[in-house]
Amino acid sequence: MQLNTRNHAILSIDDDPMILKVLEDLVTRAGYESFSAKTAADALRLAGDRQFAVIIADHNMPDMMGAELLSRFAQIQPSASRVLITGIKTFDVVTAAVNSGEIFRFVTKPWISAEMMATLHNAVQRFDLIETNKALEKQSQDLNQKLSAANLQLDKQLKDLENDKMEIDATHDSLKTNFSRSLELCQRVLTTFNPLLGEQAKAANKICQSIAETHYFDAEQKHVLDVSSRLYDIGLTAVPLGFMSAVQANAVDLPPELKNVVENHTIQSQALASFVDSLKPVGETIRAHHERYDGTGFPDGLAGEMIPWTARCLAVVVYYVTCGLSHEMAVDSILEQSGTAFDPDATRLFLRCAQASPLPRLVKEVMVDELEVGMQLAAGIYSPTGVLLVSDGYHLDENTIHKIRNYNLNSTLLRQLLVYC
Repeated sequence: MQLNTRNHAILSIDDDPMILKVLEDLVTRAGYESFSAKTAADALRLAGDRQFAVIIADHNMPDMMGAELLSRFAQIQPSASRVLITGIKTFDVVTAAVNSGEIFRFVTKPWISAEMMATLHNAVQRFDLIETNKALEKQSQDLNQKLSAANLQLDKQLKDLENDKMEIDATHDSLKTNFSRSLELCQRVLTTFNPLLGEQAKAANKICQSIAETHYFDAEQKHVLDVSSRLYDIGLTAVPLGFMSAVQANAVDLPPELKNVVENHTIQSQALASFVDSLKPVGETIRAHHERYDGTGFPDGLAGEMIPWTARCLAVVVYYVTCGLSHEMAVDSILEQSGTAFDPDATRLFLRCAQASPLPRLVKEVMVDELEVGMQLAAGIYSPTGVLLVSDGYHLDENTIHKIRNYNLNSTLLRQLLVYC
């Protein structure tokens, strides 16, 4: 094994000048830096100036026994390897010397140079190992301290992040709640303005939620379809109440200014919806839900896949809930218009969802004079002061219809009459 002998100092201590000279020559030949002392006092003074890798001491010294001196060195320079030289070969003496001085090697006189050379190399290796271990231990302690400090800092950062997350979650929950309340408020406004529009929007939203659960929609598209199906007709609140029946009946003889309002209500709905949900695709879907697949719709005359996918799906649903036909007739009409008014893929998806789960019952508006026996109310009938006269779900009989008509002669009913198709 090749040793690094540089920067290793070896101290030889002996009161015999000849032995000291032999040791100095041996250390020099081994490639180490040699230091020597004739007394224990001189050796201890040298130990105060530098670190020795190996300390060689004769056992019989005039001012201090070698074992005692090496024991002192064990306290002063514990890393140094201590070698004791003696001519005494008694086992008890050797054992006592080794134990008291924590001796690395015990060498008897006379020694063989090769063996002494090997002892020096082994002693230096021991010193290097101890120093390396000390350095590694110090490095480990430093790293542990840094790690502890880093862990404390990390714990603090984690707590800060947890607090931030709690605040963000609270803000998110608050925003989510406010968003839901805003949607609910819009639906109430729509229902208050025109109960039929409100009921149709509820039905459209229920169908769109079912459609959105299929694998044809990603998370954003599901959100877009959900919100759009609630707010698609919010722009119709700009139409005067007196004309709403004509608008809902798709009358062709509307005044030009009113016709313009109707054809642009999707743009108005888009603008109003932006106050509730700023997501751009929501507004685009609402704006385009009256476009036709063949390009003859409004307001922009878009055709085919130029119409957003969510708008193509919403168009089929809106037609279904607003056409005023029975389920079977509405489905037949949608099939007839597939490829012209409606996207064939959106049509097939609607029909698949219609078969998979029951669709909400369709609702239509009727006048008091149009009430018939057997009709079922889709919304309760209230007095102008808000008193419930007939609850929703009630199947009309001749006597009830007679009472409603008589009441209407004296006090106009506050709400429009909605019945299931």
